[in-house]
Amino acid sequence: MSSNYSIRSLERGLALLHTLSRVGPLTISEAAVTTGLPRQTVSRILFFLEDLGYVVRRKADKRFEVGEKTLGLTDGLRHSSWVRQAAVPVMEALCRDILWPVTIAHPNCLDMEVLWDTDALSPLVMRPAPIGLKFPLVTSISGRVFLANCSVEQRQTMIQAVITDDPDVLNEVDLSADLLDKQLNDIKARGFYCDQMPHKGHSSLAAPVFRAGKVVAVLDIRFPVKALSVKDATAKLSNTVIQSAAEISATIG
Repeated sequence: MSSNYSIRSLERGLALLHTLSRVGPLTISEAAVTTGLPRQTVSRILFFLEDLGYVVRRKADKRFEVGEKTLGLTDGLRHSSWVRQAAVPVMEALCRDILWPVTIAHPNCLDMEVLWDTDALSPLVMRPAPIGLKFPLVTSISGRVFLANCSVEQRQTMIQAVITDDPDVLNEVDLSADLLDKQLNDIKARGFYCDQMPHKGHSSLAAPVFRAGKVVAVLDIRFPVKALSVKDATAKLSNTVIQSAAEISATIG
């Protein structure tokens, strides 16, 4: 198959997906008329997209409609849209002010995932945290800030999922389930969390970001314990980080 033929097939497939998304469910004939493509071509592409899960053929009227798998195509756009518009300017201003690197992360499956970082701006990066980096939900500072600000039901469900996947996870931080729950309640009441990462030489200070009253992400600064103690970071930087997280929340809320 030539590259030109492959590109043309891709263009036609995308055109059909766009049409179904814009117009709604269509039969093969209706899709052919709407797009101006040959009926045989439309039929071949739609059945191929159905095999891949991007379109679904309804039993009642045999019309094709976009499938749930197409939602995955917009995940990156949904996150990058509010992150770029609301979070990045605040993060860059914060980084220029305090110099330490800043990240924003959200849960992805049973981990936290970095959505954006200011490593390129900070002169004090010791451990890079690039976009897409994942770290543990329960044992990380940002992860616990997120869990602390969830609803009780969501918190319990997420923690239980992590424990089911890794039964020894609480042993890593020397906490029982009850002590973890108490710590999370304290974090929520305080509005931020600062601590040394277990078995590591660096620390984080993190605060929650809300949208429509629900926690959606965590703003985090990173620093080595030899350069800045947890006590000093809490005293000097906690209010600044909380205010920055609140500024992002106000913009996206």
